[in-house]
Amino acid sequence: MSYLLAKLFFSSVKNLPRDKSIKLGEQIGSLFWKLGYRKKVIIKNLDIAFPDKPLIWKHETGKKSLENIGRVLTEFPKIPYYVQSGEIEKIVEIKKGGELLEPTKDGKILVTAHIGNWELAGAGLAYYVDEFLDLAYRMSNKKLNDLITSIRKKAGINVIFHDQPLKDFIKALKEGKIITFMVDQNALRHRGVFVDFFGFPASTVTFPAKLALKYKKEIIFGYNYYDPLSKKIFIEVEKIDFKKTGNFEQDIKSLTQIYTKKVENAVKKHPEQYFWVHKRWKTRPEGEPENVYN
Repeated sequence: MSYLLAKLFFSSVKNLPRDKSIKLGEQIGSLFWKLGYRKKVIIKNLDIAFPDKPLIWKHETGKKSLENIGRVLTEFPKIPYYVQSGEIEKIVEIKKGGELLEPTKDGKILVTAHIGNWELAGAGLAYYVDEFLDLAYRMSNKKLNDLITSIRKKAGINVIFHDQPLKDFIKALKEGKIITFMVDQNALRHRGVFVDFFGFPASTVTFPAKLALKYKKEIIFGYNYYDPLSKKIFIEVEKIDFKKTGNFEQDIKSLTQIYTKKVENAVKKHPEQYFWVHKRWKTRPEGEPENVYN
């Protein structure tokens, strides 16, 4: 059912003019807010991240975050057209740190987050940057997974799935590719380490840190944001400075903390464009209440 709904939705919006697509996405997000979609989770996340902000600000930020997700959804099926027509050049701009995205023979790791329009930004990077790979999580619904993957591939995005063998990641890096990892989602306890995120321990994926440290690969941070005036997506990229201590486990945690702090700083700049619907702090350290979202 989810596959059929997604296919019908994508078919109905992919030919809309971009302005109408954006407006429709915002209307859908606003409707979802009125219907209470994930509202408790959104407000709880904002309570944790911005405890000093008034409730009215949290409600407005939560509403805008759903409008942002609406824009992501309505523009997603249009991305292949943006790329194939060249319109992507008018929509996505690398504003800062473009030189850091130049491919090297050693490969690079780019860590990022669900902020702005991550799908459009990913397509923009694939358009501008040679040898670009995007890590994706394989969905349990094969038809839906294939539908979304096909749209990404038509947009020029080469996908590597999280459940592929480690050797595939190593091979890609050795071939000089840039692999992008989303590092802002809750990790199961055995897949992550607890680091500080908005002053609260958050279980965070360590895979990109392990790859960077073990195989001596450069790791950089990037994020994007939507500008409502120009309706453009701006991408900013920066170096991650890190010095190894020689203690591998400690270095993994320290590097994970550094890129998590980068995510936090980006979210603070554009909180209304972050993916607050996700239960970021769901996994808790042993001894703490199992679910902060009860």
